Amino acid sequence: MKFGHFIFGLVMSVSSLAYAHDEGHGPKLSDAGKYGGLVSPVIDMKEAAKGAHATVVYKAELVRTADGKVRLYLYDQQMTPIETKSGVTSVKGFLEVKVKGKYKQEPFSLALEGKSFVGLAPKSPSKPFNIDFHIKEAGRELLTAFDNLD
Repeated sequence: MKFGHFIFGLVMSVSSLAYAHDEGHGPKLSDAGKYGGLVSPVIDMKEAAKGAHATVVYKAELVRTADGKVRLYLYDQQMTPIETKSGVTSVKGFLEVKVKGKYKQEPFSLALEGKSFVGLAPKSPSKPFNIDFHIKEAGRELLTAFDNLD
């Protein structure tokens, strides 16, 4: 009977790890990207600790190419592109990877090109990795994150 309790405890503890980082930066979205990328919520940085209960300000789509080029598109709640020239002043990306049990971040810049922000992400030393974007907009700082990328 003790072995059965051990197995049950092991299964329960391991299964909880599968959801450890899920929805860590805002509510989960089911929208499809307009350019074949991944869609993630954009939240106010002040609400980052709220996790899945944070208010969605915008939606973002990340499109990556094999050479490391990233494009970030911003949308409103109905997935209509927002006017990027109106209020967004800068976008900075952070490639985050776990190395020897500690998270390491490497920043990179993005510039406005047409309807998206474009930059060259650094090469990740291992997989999976995360990319977070800090978006400065008239009077506030926003956050969007794309986790478990490979």
